Amino acid sequence: MKITDIEAIAVVFPPPENHFWTAFRPIGRVSELVVRVHTDHGISGIGEAHGSGMPFPGVYQQNSDGSLEAAGASKTVVDLLKPVLLGEDPLDNERLWEKMFQLNHHRGWASAGWGRPQIMTAMAGVDIALWDIKGKAANMPVYKLLGGARNTAPCYVTGGYYQEGKSLSELTKECETYVDMGYSAIKLKIGGVGVDEDVARVKAVREAVGSEIDLMLDVNEGYDVRTAIRAAHLMEPLDIRWLEEPVHWYDNVAGLRQVADSTSIPIASGENAAHRWQARDLIVNGGVKIMQFDCTRSMGITECLKVAGFCAAENVRLAPHHDPQVHGHLVAGLQVGEIIETFPTAERDPIWAELFTERPEIINGQLVLSDRPGWGIELDEDTLKRRGVWA
Repeated sequence: MKITDIEAIAVVFPPPENHFWTAFRPIGRVSELVVRVHTDHGISGIGEAHGSGMPFPGVYQQNSDGSLEAAGASKTVVDLLKPVLLGEDPLDNERLWEKMFQLNHHRGWASAGWGRPQIMTAMAGVDIALWDIKGKAANMPVYKLLGGARNTAPCYVTGGYYQEGKSLSELTKECETYVDMGYSAIKLKIGGVGVDEDVARVKAVREAVGSEIDLMLDVNEGYDVRTAIRAAHLMEPLDIRWLEEPVHWYDNVAGLRQVADSTSIPIASGENAAHRWQARDLIVNGGVKIMQFDCTRSMGITECLKVAGFCAAENVRLAPHHDPQVHGHLVAGLQVGEIIETFPTAERDPIWAELFTERPEIINGQLVLSDRPGWGIELDEDTLKRRGVWA
C-alpha cells in the first residue's frame, strides 16, 4: 500500500455568541485541522489536529477583507510533510513518524520559516490519519489495535466557565443539568476570581450535586505557587478528584511539584506538553498524577503511546484533553486510560456537533465506541464545504 495524496482542510467555526472565559482568556473561535491521507488501495484515513489555542497562525488566518485562508499547520501538512510522505507505506507509522519528526531540527526547513509548533501539530493530523488507515486495513477499530481493554470510555463534562453576571444559582443549575444528562464527573473552571470566591463557587456546586459526583478543578495556569497551595488546602474538604494546571506556565514543573507535595488532591497537567520528554518531566519532576497529553495538539497517537508507557511505569493515569472521537480510543484501548473530556453544548464544541455524520455516542456519561474500522467516524461533507478552507 502506498500514499498517493494528502489533503489538509482548516475547518473554522463562527465565534461563539455568548462570552465565557477561563482563568485568563475568553473562549474564542474554534478551529480544527482535518487531514485526509489517500492510498492506492482505495483506503483513506481521517486525521484531526486541534487548531484553537495554537501560536499564530495556527491552522488558518483571517485577511484584512475578512476572508479566511489556510495557514500554519494546514500549509505545513501540504507544503512540508506531503512531499516526504508520498509513495510511502502508510502502515509504517513508527518510521514515518520519525521521518516527520526529523524535520523539526533540519536547518533548511528552519531557515525557510517553518515553525516547530506548526510542524508538530501537522504531524498530529497526519499520524492520526495513518492510524485510521491501519484500522481500516485490519478491519478493526483503533481501540482494538491499541489493546482493546474495553469498548467504552468514561467521560466527564467541562463547564462552570466564567460569564458576566453569572450567579451561584445559575452555576449550580448548570451543574445539576449535567447530572441529569447522565454525567457522574464534572470539571469546573477556577482561577479567574479570588480564591475565596472560587471556594464558594465550588462549595455551592458540591452541595448541589451531592457527594456521589466527582468534581475536578481547572485553573488553566492561573495561579502562582503560593496561591495554588492556599486554594488547594481550602478545596481539600470538598473531595476534589484532581486539580488541573494550578500554576503559571513558566513554573509548571518545579512549581507544580511544590503544589503536588503540599496537597492531597492529585495534580493533573499535560495538555500543553508538546512531546514525550515534556510529559516525562511533568510526571517525574512535576509530581503529576493525571496526564492529559493531547495527541491532536501535538505529535499524534504514535507519540501518545510513548507517553502512556511513562504513565504505566510511574503509576500515573492517562486522561487526554479534548477531541473524544480520537482520545476515547486511547482511554478505552489502554489499561492506563482513565477518563475523557467532553463539552455539553454545540457552542462550546462545534467540532463534535457539526463535523461528523458518524461518530461515537455519549450514553449516561460513557463514550460508546462502535466496531466500525479505524476511528469509526465519517466527515460531514456539507460542514467541510461551509466551514472548510483547503490548503
